[in-house]
Amino acid sequence: MNNLAAQLAFLALLLLFLNPLFANAEIDIFSLDLEQLSNIKVVSVSKKSQTLLQTAAAVHVISQDDIQRSGATSLPEVLRGVPGVQVAQVDANKWAVSIRGFNDRFANKLLVMVDGRSVYSPLFSGVFWNMQDMILEDIDRIEVIRGPGGTMWGANAVNGVINILTKNADETQGTMINFTGGSQERNISARYGGKINDQTSFRLFAKGKHVESFNDSSQQPANDQWRNFTTGFRVDGNLDANNNWMLQGGYAVGTANQLAFTDILSRNVSSALEDKIDNQTGNILFRWENQQSEDNQWRFQAYYDYFKRRSVGVTNEVNTLDLEIQNQLSFFEKHAVIWGLGYRGVFDKLDSNSIFSINPEQRFANTFSAFIQDEIRLTQAVSFTLGSKIEHNSFSGFEFQPNTRLLWEINDRNSIWAAASRAVRIPSRTESDFRVNLQTIPSRNPFVPPTMISAIGNKSLNSEKVYAFELGYRSQLTDTFTLDTALFYNYYDDLINYDLNIVGIEQQPTPAHLLVSNNFVNKMTASTYGAEISTNWQITSFWQLSTSYSWFKLDAQTKNIDSANDVIRKENSDPRHQFSVRSNIQLPYNIEFNSLFYYTDRLQAHNVTAQARLDLRLAWSPTPMLELSVVAQNITNKQHQEFTARDIYHSDIPRSAYGRITLRF
Repeated sequence: MNNLAAQLAFLALLLLFLNPLFANAEIDIFSLDLEQLSNIKVVSVSKKSQTLLQTAAAVHVISQDDIQRSGATSLPEVLRGVPGVQVAQVDANKWAVSIRGFNDRFANKLLVMVDGRSVYSPLFSGVFWNMQDMILEDIDRIEVIRGPGGTMWGANAVNGVINILTKNADETQGTMINFTGGSQERNISARYGGKINDQTSFRLFAKGKHVESFNDSSQQPANDQWRNFTTGFRVDGNLDANNNWMLQGGYAVGTANQLAFTDILSRNVSSALEDKIDNQTGNILFRWENQQSEDNQWRFQAYYDYFKRRSVGVTNEVNTLDLEIQNQLSFFEKHAVIWGLGYRGVFDKLDSNSIFSINPEQRFANTFSAFIQDEIRLTQAVSFTLGSKIEHNSFSGFEFQPNTRLLWEINDRNSIWAAASRAVRIPSRTESDFRVNLQTIPSRNPFVPPTMISAIGNKSLNSEKVYAFELGYRSQLTDTFTLDTALFYNYYDDLINYDLNIVGIEQQPTPAHLLVSNNFVNKMTASTYGAEISTNWQITSFWQLSTSYSWFKLDAQTKNIDSANDVIRKENSDPRHQFSVRSNIQLPYNIEFNSLFYYTDRLQAHNVTAQARLDLRLAWSPTPMLELSVVAQNITNKQHQEFTARDIYHSDIPRSAYGRITLRF
C-alpha cells in the first residue's frame, strides 16, 4: 500500500502542477460538457432512445472521445475503469471480462453485441475477445448496462449487456489511415468513406494487427503472439423522411498461439502443448427502420454470422441466423409500449479427438422469442415499467424473463430508480454435449486399469437463474459535477457446476480404464451484492476528471455435493474493491494529456495480488488532418499476472509503450 500511496500522490502533484501553468488558457474543445453529458441518449436498456436521467438502470456510456483518450488498442482495454466491470488479461491474446462477478476466460453471464448482433459464443457461453478486433475510431459509443437485460435481449444477458454501436457511414466520410507501433504491438488500419448518392453513404475499412509474445514469470517467452486481419463495409441510406436502412458486413482471419494443458486438472506445464489457434469469422447485418408517426415506429433486423476456430486439433464451426421485428407504440398519453418477435437458428459442426469429444458432432438449435414492455407514466415525475420476454430454446425449453422498474425524476438534474428482474443463462453446447478428458492417473497394479477423470456433459441441465434487485441515484449536482450510484443484490439458483461420480470401467478407447466423471449439474446457488459509484468533474474548461469505485462480494454454496474448489474459484475470481481515476487535460497548441490510474483488489483463486496500474497518453494535432500520440501502458509494473485460466498457461502482462500516427483527408 505504500507504493500505491506514493503513486497516487505523484499523480495528484502532477495534475496540480499543470493546473496553474495553464489556468489562463481559454481552451474548451472537449466535445461534451457536463450539461450535455446529463442528456446523453442510450438505446440498449429499452431498445428505444432515452436520456440517462430517464433511464431506470445502471448504465455507463463510453464515448468515441473516451476511447480515443484512453490510448487503448483493443476493446477489453477500453472497458477498464468502468464501474462494476471486471477486466483482466490472461495472456497476449485473451481476456476475462465480466460485470458484477463470475469472471472467467469465458464469462458466461455477460451478453456482448456489436450493433445489436450477438458475439456471445453458444459453444462456450462467452466471448472470444481477440476475435472482436475492430477499428476503434469507427465506434460511436459503447453502452454498458450493469444488471439483467433478459426482458429486452433474451437469455444470457444475466449480469449485464455491452452493446458496441458503430458510427453511421455519413459520419465517416473521407480517408483515415492509422499507423501504430511499439514494444508489444504493431497495427495499421485504413478507412474510406464516400457517398453513392445524396441519400446513401458508405465506408470501407481494413485493419491488420500483430502482438508480440509476452513472457512468463521466469522471463521466458510464453508463445502467445497474436495476428489478425479484419475488413468490412457499412452502407446507410434514407428512402424518405420516414424510412432509413443500414447494411453492414465484415470478415476477419487470424492466428493466436497458446500453451494448452493436456492434463487440465494437474496443469502440468512440462506436458503442455504448444498450440496454434486459427480462426475466421464473417457476418452481414441488415436493418430497416420505419417511423409512421411519433407514436408508431417499426424496426426489422436480420443478420447472419459465421464462426470457425481450430484449436488443440479440434475444429469448431458455427452458423447463426437471427431475425427480429419490433414495434414501438404510444397511446393514452401515459403508455409507451414496445413489443417484438424474434427467431434465432444456430447450426454447428464440431470435431473430436482424444481430449475433446462431442455427441452429436452436428446440432441445429433454435430459439423463438416474444417480448413486450410498457412504460406507464403515473405522474409527470414518476414512471413505472413492466415487461417480460418469453423464449423457447432447444436446450432448456420455455424461459420467462420479467422485469419491473420504477423511476422518479425529482427534477431536471436528479433521478432515483429501482428495479427487480429475473434472467436466465441457457446451457452451452459444451455443458450439454461435450466430454473432456481432464486427467489420466496410471495404476501401480498391472491388473487394475488406469483412472481417467473426464468432464461429461448433461443433456438434462436446467437454465441458470438470477433474481436481481437494484437501486440507483443519478444527479448533476452542479453545472460541472455529475454523480451516478447503484446498489444491487442478486440471488442465483441452479448454477451449473461439477459433481464427481465413478461411472465404471470403460473399454474404449483401449486400454480399458476406470472412468471417474465430473458431470455438469445444477447444484450450486450464490448471492452477490455490491455498490458502484462514478463521478465526472469539469474542473476547468480544459481539465476533466472522472472517477469510479466498485465494491463487490460473492457467496456461493453447493447442494449436497463436495465441490469446494469450484466454490473457491467463483467466490475469489473478482476483486472486492476496484477504483479508477481518469484525467483528460487539453493543453495549448492542440496538445492533450490523458491518464488512467486503475486499482484492483487481489484475486485469491488466481494467486494474484492487489495491483495498481497507470496509463499515460500525450497527443498533438498540429493540423486537423494529422494527430501524433505516444502512449505508455502499465507504467507501475514491469510485468505482472492478472488472471489464470484452467485450460491454458497464463503469461505476465508487461509494461509497454507505442507511438501512433493518424492521418485524415
